Amino acid sequence: MGKTENTDPGKEPTEHLSVEELTPDGLIGALTDANKNLRRKIFDLFTIFEISRHLNSMLDVQSLLDAILFTCIGQMGVSGASIIVVDPETGEMSKFNSKGMVLPKDMDATISRLGPLSRFLQRNTKSHKKTDILPEMPEGSGDWKLLSSMDIELVVPLVAKGNLLGVLFMPGKLSGDDFHDDDLEFVSILVNQLSVALYNASLYENEKKALNELKETQRKLIETERLAALGTLSASIAHEVNNPLAIIKNYLAIIEKLSDEKTAIKSHVSVVHEEVNRIAGIVRQLLDFYRPSLDEKKEIDICEILKSTIKLIEGKIADSGINIIQHLDDPKCRLVGSPDKLKQVFLNILLNARDAMPDGGNLFICQRRLDGHVELEFADTGKGIDDKDLPHIFEPFYTAGKESGTGLGLSVCYGIIRSHEGSITAKHNNYGGATFLIKLPLKVKNAAE
Repeated sequence: MGKTENTDPGKEPTEHLSVEELTPDGLIGALTDANKNLRRKIFDLFTIFEISRHLNSMLDVQSLLDAILFTCIGQMGVSGASIIVVDPETGEMSKFNSKGMVLPKDMDATISRLGPLSRFLQRNTKSHKKTDILPEMPEGSGDWKLLSSMDIELVVPLVAKGNLLGVLFMPGKLSGDDFHDDDLEFVSILVNQLSVALYNASLYENEKKALNELKETQRKLIETERLAALGTLSASIAHEVNNPLAIIKNYLAIIEKLSDEKTAIKSHVSVVHEEVNRIAGIVRQLLDFYRPSLDEKKEIDICEILKSTIKLIEGKIADSGINIIQHLDDPKCRLVGSPDKLKQVFLNILLNARDAMPDGGNLFICQRRLDGHVELEFADTGKGIDDKDLPHIFEPFYTAGKESGTGLGLSVCYGIIRSHEGSITAKHNNYGGATFLIKLPLKVKNAAE
């Protein structure tokens, strides 16, 4: 019987309940099922809350992605999961992370944010079965091929603040059961919470990156201003020293003419004259640091200048047991500058690298073009530069504890590169040695362009 009529005119009839359901056992069974469903939903929500609370405390994006995958695998009873997120460099979803899933090797792992799959998931932000979503994709499109090539059953969008951050893919259950509506609802709520955690972690990383870039810019600005102040001071000292030096040289010449060839005065004057010339050379280097005297500017091939400098001293470097490994990608890299001054820079860096590797080693020289500049990198496997010395190596007279040398070589290199509107920096490298990076602007059109 579908329903039981009540003959009492004062009472409403009870509809849609069978006789069996009106029995105490039937009512208890119905309440028990409802209670079970309610308890399951409460447990699911509690589980999602605990997972979200844990993952929201993670600020490293890669660690968070790994945790999301392991969480989905454990909660959904699947063998693996994959997630593709937006690459901040390109703005497209191309960064794949996978746990327990083997992706096809020839798969084009890129989802355009303007493509059909992204547009569909942006409109429909819940979980979808692959069999339901595949017909929505234009057959033969990149997104259609991607979904067809993957052994998956669920496609779940990660959406936060109205933005599609990524897509989660999962295969079928290990038990072989189908995904039911309760499963789809659970994973949708779970992934919504995970999307918020991923969004917060991405914001944190972007803020950290921006802060690091700001700190680096401030550091370079302070260093540039400090070196500029040192350059001004050095130039002032050099000008002041030049005047008495000129007078001393004149009087030495007079004494040399008046002295007898057979007396010891002649030889003594000659020694003094050599030392005065040495002081004059140091003064010229100080002036070069402040404002290098450039030769006539002309169009040059920077790689040819570098190669000729290497050839000039490669014998001495080879005798020291040092291998030079060159990676010059663009042999037609041309700019405007002074070949002699740039040779001086290269020669100084090469000789410093040789001195840093008294027992031999490798010197890597790389050249590349980037954003209208040429970059020249010199990386050695030597003893490196102490942390306390690194911020000061381009300062005049800073010798970093060396027993010989005036400490003007790198400061002059700094001035020459700066006069070419470029930059020169030093840092530690993974070989344990030092790396010098020179950036120079390309002012003429290159043949390869």
